[in-house]
Amino acid sequence: MPLAPKPEAFPKIRGALRLYQVSAYITGIMLLLLCAEMLVKYAFGYELWAFGNYGVLAFVPYTPDGQVGQPPTGVNLSIGILIAHGWLYVLYLFSDFRLWSLMRWNFGRFVAIALGGVIPFLSFFVEARISKQVKAYLAGREAEQATLVEASH
Repeated sequence: MPLAPKPEAFPKIRGALRLYQVSAYITGIMLLLLCAEMLVKYAFGYELWAFGNYGVLAFVPYTPDGQVGQPPTGVNLSIGILIAHGWLYVLYLFSDFRLWSLMRWNFGRFVAIALGGVIPFLSFFVEARISKQVKAYLAGREAEQATLVEASH
């Protein structure tokens, strides 16, 4: 029989669930931005630059073998999106690990949740399912605890 979370861990589980929900949405949105950026870069040949010699925000032709014409200056938002998604995915993995360890699930569930941050749109579906399961579990256990307390009096 798998271990069940202890009732005193329920407030921590709620906090971990909240962090997981927020990080799942942020990671999902960043992954979609990253996919759009890669599509624009590799299918259409442009990178997104900001605050440089091309203006406040501009799509600049991408040439991996060397620039033709004036090289862009400023902030390469294409690389920024890539880096931001990477670090936000680390936050997503941390929140996944925290919720997984508090709920005492098997390792397969941890891996399944972790995949939500690398497959476009999946984090939104996984988040909805996991949130529903955790909330139902906590409500059921709290109702069970309340009946036990009532029966003892």
